[in-house]
Amino acid sequence: MKAGGRLTDDMSSIGAATSESKRYIVGPMLELGLPLGLSVEVDALYQRQGYQSGFSSFAGSSTDWVRANAWEVPVLAKYRLPVPFLKPYVEAGIALRLMSGASISSIYSSVDIPTGAVTYGQSHGAANWPNSVGTVLGAGVQFGFRSLRLAPEVRYTRWNSTPINASGPYGYEFHSAQNQVDLLVGISWKVR
Repeated sequence: MKAGGRLTDDMSSIGAATSESKRYIVGPMLELGLPLGLSVEVDALYQRQGYQSGFSSFAGSSTDWVRANAWEVPVLAKYRLPVPFLKPYVEAGIALRLMSGASISSIYSSVDIPTGAVTYGQSHGAANWPNSVGTVLGAGVQFGFRSLRLAPEVRYTRWNSTPINASGPYGYEFHSAQNQVDLLVGISWKVR
């Protein structure tokens, strides 16, 4: 099991959007030990992502809420330094970010300028967030008692694309951050 939280913001915005993503990360992990202090780790980490955006002018206003499920699947090569008891390690690899269940809900109003009549509405639908690939670097320390292993670590991911990338006619702009820093703790049991 691996769990933790994101230390960095997941959105960059100029005046129009705020992140409503959850900072937690949680999911299963599997590590295969190899000779010479090497191992391979594969995780399946879940995050709930989303944002709220809005704009208004004399002709109306709109507010959108967008939500999606994100599964990060890093495949990492790890090297443990030969230090007794506390076993520091470094890791590097790639990660896939798979987006699913993206939806958008909107409420809006518009003003008919000649008559001054205001129309209100709402809509719901699917959103399309693309998957992406990232480069992962990390470092941590592993310690344990008998078969139980605890491994706190800091992990940096640089994503190759931004699933959210929007701008509008009134000067607003927002997009996903490509740099992500997570603080994670792995809890595992050694099996022979």
